[in-house]
Amino acid sequence: MNGVVELIVMVPAALAAGFAVWGADRRRSRYGVLLAPGVSLSACCLCWVGLRIAGLGSHPELHWLTWAVSIAVGALAAVAAAAVAGPRRARRDAADLDRALRL
Repeated sequence: MNGVVELIVMVPAALAAGFAVWGADRRRSRYGVLLAPGVSLSACCLCWVGLRIAGLGSHPELHWLTWAVSIAVGALAAVAAAAVAGPRRARRDAADLDRALRL
């Protein structure tokens, strides 16, 4: 039951971090609204599963690490996704526009 409570805390926190990253990014019109939250949630859940498999979820003193580290990893993954997708998509859109205007 303890893992379910962690998930109830982690999932909204990871989604909120992803939406905050999307809202703070000035290139957010270049990619979809669900990219950063989706990457954040995926990274958060995968990190949580990995930490639980590693045994941190059953250790009483380190129990909080499974959800705290997972949320931080999710937020960092959202920042990385926005940093990679934004400029790459901007360059691709500019190249497509140039190619379309040359026709």
